[in-house]
Amino acid sequence: MTLLFLALLLGQAPVDGAPAATPGDRHGLGEEVITAQAEVKIADIKYYFAPQIDPFSPINDLLVPDDFVFDEALYRTIDSLTVPHHFTRSSYLRVPVERDFIYNDIMVFLPSFERRVATWELVVSNSMGETVRRVSHRGHPPAMMSWDGRDDSGEPIATGEVYSFTFNAYDAQGNQTRIPGEPRRINGLVSQQGNEWVVSIAADRLFVEGNSRLLGDAGPRLDEAANIIREKYRKEVVAYVYSEQERLSTERVNVIKAELARRLVLPEGVLKVAPRFIPGLKPKLSKVEIHIL
Repeated sequence: MTLLFLALLLGQAPVDGAPAATPGDRHGLGEEVITAQAEVKIADIKYYFAPQIDPFSPINDLLVPDDFVFDEALYRTIDSLTVPHHFTRSSYLRVPVERDFIYNDIMVFLPSFERRVATWELVVSNSMGETVRRVSHRGHPPAMMSWDGRDDSGEPIATGEVYSFTFNAYDAQGNQTRIPGEPRRINGLVSQQGNEWVVSIAADRLFVEGNSRLLGDAGPRLDEAANIIREKYRKEVVAYVYSEQERLSTERVNVIKAELARRLVLPEGVLKVAPRFIPGLKPKLSKVEIHIL
């Protein structure tokens, strides 16, 4: 609209120094039309990709069963390039589903020192500050050491308990360097005791507090316990449930029996359970202990 208004003004009023347009002029508004042609060459590089077509794709889709389940847990343990596209689940195959368990030895990484260390010690304490294990040696400490998960009396550490690691180093003059480590809670422990294997799981990792109802994420832990039973079972499986109340122990042990029976195929009478109630037991030390013989 503005351009039209400007054009009308130019047609009515002469420009300074130029003659006014007359009705006889062919271009009364002073318009001039210029036309031209130009050749433009586009120099952009065009890339060509051959279509990736697999002629056997329709057949492969028919041959691959739909009930195969891709196990994403393998991504956490194996290089993704080596993972197959499909992973079969079966009651006869071990599927790693729970990585919160400690198996046998506990690897402890020790700090490194530039100066010479004459003697050193590793002190393991529980949540009460009591020393449960003390390991000491002469000479420079190694980069790491293996701890069997037992206290000084040879008993396994307790599930549900929090343990702290403190490293002490001494030079030739007796000067001490103290390095505290990060406390760690033991949620699950798998250990060998004599001729049997024991799977110990903190009760609060399986059950709602003060209840026999399973937690929403208890399934993977029970699946892992079933995996271990498949590997170690020879003649008998006994599950004990420890709590501070007799009723609670009885209810929980029945739940454990039903869950293990649903996951395992064992001869009749092999799977046994027993409630264990200890008055005054701290709730955090309540546990499920599965003995595999």
